[in-house]
Amino acid sequence: MTSRVKKWRSLNEPWDVIVIGGGITGAGILRKAASLGLKCLLLEKRDFSWGTSSRSGKLVHGGLRYLKQGQIKTTYQSVSEREKLLRECEGLVDPLGILIPFYDDDRLGSFVLQAGLTVYDMIAMRRNHRKYDSANVSMLAPGLRQTGLSNGLQYYDARTDDSRLVLRVLREAEHQGGVAINYAAVEKLTKDQGGEVNGVVVKDVVTGQVSEVNGKVIVNATGVWVDQLRKQVGESPKMRPLRGSHLIFPHWRFPLSQAVSFAHKKDGRYIYAFPWEGVTLVGTTDIDHHQSLDEEPGISVEEGKYLFESLDEMFPAYNLKPEDVISTFAGIRPVVDTGKEDPSKESRDHCVWTEHGLLTVTGGKLTTFDILAKEAINKVLKVVTPSSTLATNDLSTDESKAVDVKCNLNDTISRRLSGRYGHEWSTFADELDQSGCELILDSNTIWAELRWAAKYESIVHLDDLLLRRVRLGVILPEGAISILERLKVEVQSLLDWDDERWDDEVARYKKLWKQGYSPDLLREVK
Repeated sequence: MTSRVKKWRSLNEPWDVIVIGGGITGAGILRKAASLGLKCLLLEKRDFSWGTSSRSGKLVHGGLRYLKQGQIKTTYQSVSEREKLLRECEGLVDPLGILIPFYDDDRLGSFVLQAGLTVYDMIAMRRNHRKYDSANVSMLAPGLRQTGLSNGLQYYDARTDDSRLVLRVLREAEHQGGVAINYAAVEKLTKDQGGEVNGVVVKDVVTGQVSEVNGKVIVNATGVWVDQLRKQVGESPKMRPLRGSHLIFPHWRFPLSQAVSFAHKKDGRYIYAFPWEGVTLVGTTDIDHHQSLDEEPGISVEEGKYLFESLDEMFPAYNLKPEDVISTFAGIRPVVDTGKEDPSKESRDHCVWTEHGLLTVTGGKLTTFDILAKEAINKVLKVVTPSSTLATNDLSTDESKAVDVKCNLNDTISRRLSGRYGHEWSTFADELDQSGCELILDSNTIWAELRWAAKYESIVHLDDLLLRRVRLGVILPEGAISILERLKVEVQSLLDWDDERWDDEVARYKKLWKQGYSPDLLREVK
């Protein structure tokens, strides 16, 4: 019997907590609940991290721009959580130097930012920034516009693979007794005689099976989609979907050794470019998203023009063109609507509220997911008594540090893998062989990662594997189509797909990639 079948059969049991939503917020809540001994279940309509949590800007940052907007609490929480994740998830969350250049026409900006970074460092309780003259700025960021370059400020935040962070938190939750099921669509909330939410009707998207599941607390952690469930309890919409779109360039075409951040001339919003997973990532936009939330989001031509305008101004030496782009991706931010005219001025603070027994948690940022989880669980504990008073939520484990690797992996790859697999790193290493340690083309990904995902990580569709378990679909040209023949040999039997199913999945993946990730979406950008 497969793990999925076992999980589905367990649904008839009574649950303390049912979490709806398999992004970083839902994963964090499930892990927190499981650590307290609560009987907890997570249901995700699509794939784990399918939404915002696989399409973020990949930064684990302290919210420097929120400090500028006077959001002191948000900045403090972000810096504290960033430092914690750097300690606990080494190899998955890593320090990232960020350089901000200044020009002769903005000397005041350099002074103001330096003052802000001093406060930023005080929150982190360590000096973390440095000023450079123009010559050193040019050395740190070759290709940067030289005319009028005055100086630059460098500080440190962090970067991550957001989807792998979700998977690690979910696996940690399951290790502590939680249950997580993807492609399990909650079609309806059930209510008691008093009209309070007490369960869900859930459909297995894979088999079509429908079950009614009861829980003492139902948590709506669906991010920007929370209003869809809130509507069922008679509440009006609160969310303002905002889209952030990104470009991926080959590192050889846009070589950076650290992040460079710069204000867009049109609106002053900061754009960033930085090395990530062997490529260079550029982002991000911040606009209202008017398309259906059930459709795959994609970058618009206008967003592409916006990003290239800034790249043309700041990196004229590289002469970057749309045809240089490997892929694009767009994510929808879960922001509570406060009526601000400028989307970028909407607060990124998180919200937790209860309506007719439905506990909704949304907003916030990737960096602060654990704070949101704690607040949600505090609400849960008013209804449910845990079987344990000792919460073990540390993502770091002794197992993840030093293991005997049977094939020749360099320290960088070993560190990367230990960060991704955490307490499972030793088990992962035990399954390695020489062919599994082979790097895939120019990426940092090895074949063993795809085998592991096919065996253990709830793959239902090919895009689950190529876009979320590993990121080959966005870091290799044409969505990694060139490796599909070898991939079929490596994982087809592990997925138990016959040739017809494999061909269907390939066709489905190619269509999806063109809709949401292809550089062809920029075809009108000059």
